[in-house]
Amino acid sequence: MKKLDNIYPFLFLCLVIALCCFGALMVYSSSVFVAEHKYSGNQYYFFKKEVMWLVLGFVAMYVMYRVRLEWVRRLAPLLYLIALLSLILVFSPLGVTVNGARRWINLGFMRFQPTEALKFSMILVLAWWYDRETREAGTFIKGALCPAVIMGIGLVLALAGKDLGTPALIALVGGAVCFLAGMKIRYLLVGFLLSLIPAYYYISHEAYRVKRLLSFLNPAADPLGTGYQNLQALMAICSGKLTGLGIGESLMKMEYLPEAHTDFIFAVIGEELGFCGTAGVICAFILLVLLMWRMISGMTDNFCRLTAAGITLVIGCQAFINIGVVADILPNKGMGLPFISYGGSSLLFLLGACGLFLNMAKNGIKPQTRHRSVVSRTLAR
Repeated sequence: MKKLDNIYPFLFLCLVIALCCFGALMVYSSSVFVAEHKYSGNQYYFFKKEVMWLVLGFVAMYVMYRVRLEWVRRLAPLLYLIALLSLILVFSPLGVTVNGARRWINLGFMRFQPTEALKFSMILVLAWWYDRETREAGTFIKGALCPAVIMGIGLVLALAGKDLGTPALIALVGGAVCFLAGMKIRYLLVGFLLSLIPAYYYISHEAYRVKRLLSFLNPAADPLGTGYQNLQALMAICSGKLTGLGIGESLMKMEYLPEAHTDFIFAVIGEELGFCGTAGVICAFILLVLLMWRMISGMTDNFCRLTAAGITLVIGCQAFINIGVVADILPNKGMGLPFISYGGSSLLFLLGACGLFLNMAKNGIKPQTRHRSVVSRTLAR
């Protein structure tokens, strides 16, 4: 059994590298037409940038693999504070508005998306909090109210940038981390019901969000408007049949399918590689999550367990949401496919988080305390 435990991190690393390499290939294939027309015939424009971010991401992975976990534990509140400050900077002159949403910071040499930092820094600060207050995890004040305030500040700032999808993912993962830490289910249910109020407000007060929701329910009702992207994605997947048209042979990427190299890259995979390609990607993510969950069971440090569980949930939930949106079983959330979609900030933080995960799988062991969180009880063998 120990031999198997030792090979899990290696398999995890190989799977992450394989997904990244496959993603770079699909970014090139899905963006070549747009790059040629928008960037003076430079068909490698997005591919070169993706490779650059991959290199930086693997550097971040190595750094996070080698960093001392005690430093990560102590710096968790500061990292969360930095993420909050970066969200505030979005509304400064450095902020950039794209498609009506203000979610990016222009640093000159790159654009940075602060919500990507918020995803993982919130996991760290919640894990840090519950590691400090392990015995109080089931109480109202320290086990529910304080974590809710911690999450609420970040979510309000993220929502202010007119981004609903990423805050929803962060709230989902944050709630799961709180549950695994030992928060009582009744507090989670109250929090979920209360969250419906701002969710209803943000959806109902933006006409395009209402239209997007209605188009999800019936995309054919407005095939040239709000339902266009969903229908084109479904058409791309269906046209791929079993084995696809072949790498580089997609027709939908020729500006028929908006965001073909970012949020809807899974549709191009379906068109070019068919059912075999999409099934392979889905199986790869399922295997990745199972490997991660198995490695978490070997961690005895509560902070490491909760952080690693949060990273696993981010990757798994984001992949599920993206594929669900492309397959028209979920409303459009504007969320990329982990490791595969084009996006520098996302790739950098994902690979950094994977390095931290491997670090915790190797070093996240310490003597068990008497009180064990839910994640400890459910994953312990």
